[in-house]
Amino acid sequence: MTTVEFQGQKRKYTVVAPENPGPNLLLFLHGSLQNGSVLRRFTAGTFDELAERTGTVVVYPDGVGRHFNDSRAILPVKTRELGIDDVAFLCHVVDTIHHEYGTQRTFACGYSNGGQMVIRLLFDAPGLLDGACIFASTLGSGANHAPSNPDGYKPTPVLMMHGTADPLAPYEGGEAGIMGSTRGKVTSAPWTAQRFAELNGAGEVVVSRPFDDIELRTWPGKNPVELWTMEGVGHVIPSGNELDARLGPNTDSFIAAQVVEDFFGL
Repeated sequence: MTTVEFQGQKRKYTVVAPENPGPNLLLFLHGSLQNGSVLRRFTAGTFDELAERTGTVVVYPDGVGRHFNDSRAILPVKTRELGIDDVAFLCHVVDTIHHEYGTQRTFACGYSNGGQMVIRLLFDAPGLLDGACIFASTLGSGANHAPSNPDGYKPTPVLMMHGTADPLAPYEGGEAGIMGSTRGKVTSAPWTAQRFAELNGAGEVVVSRPFDDIELRTWPGKNPVELWTMEGVGHVIPSGNELDARLGPNTDSFIAAQVVEDFFGL
């Protein structure tokens, strides 16, 4: 665990570095009420295994008050009240890791609130990421999509995974929230994926079914977009583990870390 003083806050992040680091850095941003350590357990160590298997330096930053100051206008948590600049903090982490480990390419995964933070990075730090993976999150609807730089997006490969039975971030869009607290209205997963495909200038969608309970929509091109629709699955990251039943069902058809590895070319 690394602790740094940044903009008046003690900020923490955990680095999982392989024995022989390669050129790739993967940021993995946790969900609401989590931290990096919880996320590592939540994904059953599968992204730690990815680090060793691929030579990728994986970094798990902690949000302030167990949240990141994400891209939505409605976010009733401490990090928003304090005006935490997580874009600047994550850019600082990226610069530090590039300097210390010699990494050159930067990818980011985010789950739930962390997925919304990845969306914010795509708009407010355009060009920072060489690829983005968004678990269980979609673009805010209308005024609820509120990054500081809404026109800043630059074409970037985007991978999405979303369960149709997600009780917190509805697959078909609508009101998102946690523990009775609303995070405002969001768009559907298919609409979000289509929007990123349009922004990326990607090709026409191709639909396939890699597993019985998974529909894969692929928009090909230089900056492709993939949407893994997990039928009957909840607010999860498929990692071969058992999770809190309140998050909804899981799937054992695939391991998310392996899909991320392939999509990013790690």
